[in-house]
Amino acid sequence: MVKTIQLNDKPSKIKIVIETTYKEKIWIKVKDPSRKNTYYTKRYGFVEGKDTFFVLMPQAPTEAQVIIYNDNNGLLRVDNSFKVLEISRLAYNVAKPNFSKKTQAFVKFAQQFCDECGYLSSSSKGDVYKSNNGKFRIDYYDLIRSHQTGQRIPTPARISQINGRIEVSAEQFRNFTIPMRMAILLHEYSHFYLNKNPSNEIEADINGLNIYLKLGYPKIDIYNVFLNVFKTAPSERNKKRYIRLNNFVKNFK
Repeated sequence: MVKTIQLNDKPSKIKIVIETTYKEKIWIKVKDPSRKNTYYTKRYGFVEGKDTFFVLMPQAPTEAQVIIYNDNNGLLRVDNSFKVLEISRLAYNVAKPNFSKKTQAFVKFAQQFCDECGYLSSSSKGDVYKSNNGKFRIDYYDLIRSHQTGQRIPTPARISQINGRIEVSAEQFRNFTIPMRMAILLHEYSHFYLNKNPSNEIEADINGLNIYLKLGYPKIDIYNVFLNVFKTAPSERNKKRYIRLNNFVKNFK
């Protein structure tokens, strides 16, 4: 089923109640119908009986399209394997974080880029996007390559330790949800602007997640995006990163 709901660009929490007779793998997607490749969530849950899902949207479009379907059947006009008992918008009030002016400016720039990068142009040379204050820059590549060999690197983004420019892979970002994009950009921002040790990945994870969670973005997308990154580079170091990341997220209040 597909349902359009009005959000009026206000932070929102979407409540979805689903009921099944048997255990079913149910997909929930929320997207901006006016913007290509702009999803606020892509997730699934196994439902047996009645279950309630909440989609947290600290940044929201004017209207959102809620798409729900059974993984076994795909998106059908009529699917009797599940019932949607409720789809409603709730107010989502997040306390305003006490960030520095620099971080506030980057968050505003990152949110705008995440809203638009599903359809913004990219190129092999990197199309340039700058913040309104001119202090932050994203070079949007079709995909990221090694500066030395020219070989494709399976990373969604990286930041220069010299000038703080962020390089982003359109190949990956166009498939990510907005929260996943924000998690990656905040991680990269932390490397150059917040870390005591700019090369420390775990420190950047924690600093970025602290901003991400204080802004009210959902925890599930953290796992989705970082596991996506780690699976392309399995190592003991990334295992340690995941353990630290997981502990931080679970204990965050």
